[in-house]
Amino acid sequence: MSLRVVVANLGSPASPSRAHVREFLGEFLTDPYVIDLPSPIRQMLVKGFAAPLRSKRSSVAYKSIWSHEGGPLRYFTEAIAQELRHEDLPAVAGMRYGEPSILRAFESEPYANHIVLVPLYPQYADSTITTMVDHARRFLGDRRLSVIAPFFDRPEYLEALSQHTNSELRSDIEHIVISFHSLPERHISKADPTGAHCLKSSNCCVMNSVAHATCYRHQCLQTAHSLGENLGIPFSVSFQSRLGRLKWLEPSTVQTIRNLAARGIRRIAVVCPSFTVDNLETLEEIGIQARKLFLSLGGHELQLISSLNTDSAWIRFLVKLIREEIEK
Repeated sequence: MSLRVVVANLGSPASPSRAHVREFLGEFLTDPYVIDLPSPIRQMLVKGFAAPLRSKRSSVAYKSIWSHEGGPLRYFTEAIAQELRHEDLPAVAGMRYGEPSILRAFESEPYANHIVLVPLYPQYADSTITTMVDHARRFLGDRRLSVIAPFFDRPEYLEALSQHTNSELRSDIEHIVISFHSLPERHISKADPTGAHCLKSSNCCVMNSVAHATCYRHQCLQTAHSLGENLGIPFSVSFQSRLGRLKWLEPSTVQTIRNLAARGIRRIAVVCPSFTVDNLETLEEIGIQARKLFLSLGGHELQLISSLNTDSAWIRFLVKLIREEIEK
């Protein structure tokens, strides 16, 4: 059996230029799993308004984190694939949007009859994992596809996340914000197979339900509470990166930071466990914008904890996950 391992992530523009950012946003935001409106409305909204208007601001943001190595999300995703190759796994990177594409990843080993797709997302969401799997199936042909399941509660992942965070956390930090990418509440409800559990009560995420297998909010809270308890300092859980006017998961990271400053907390750290590699949302949104906000409110320090990237314990866990999947 010939094998190809595809380390898969969301993707980034080819460059931080406004034209490339607009092209990337056009592809990303017209995905029906991202903006779940009827196609004609979605196309008009994105290509007529959202992509052109956001491209200027997003281009500036990308330029602030771009390096000679390119965009960090692509760089670290490819670095993870390289680390897996060092472990004798035939791994390449593949992006849902932009390059290197999932199609290119498949074509890099045309004779592989078993594809192992490794979405670098600890928690499940249709806008990340479902769209990636559906997209990959378009190019699958008669090859076998195995997909690494969300690993938000796997002990080895939680241990790697905890050790990594502790290794970077400064001793003078008073409070840590555990910030996840937000989602519209509508996405949470649509993913509920029961249609009657998610967001129906204030404690839905702690009540046993089959809905938890596809509930992004439940899985985020599971990861956060395990991490927070292991860190041994006060922590908050919040959600960042909102877009549009729909009702999104709360509390927001911006409001959480404002509240901490108002309470007189002067030194905070932020860790973003929904991202396993650093990207625009960690480095610019938190590392630059959120830090600027906190300092303007009287804070003395906002420390951004890096994503796992190529952390050795994290890589060992990925190797274990992939080998488990191959042996099934």
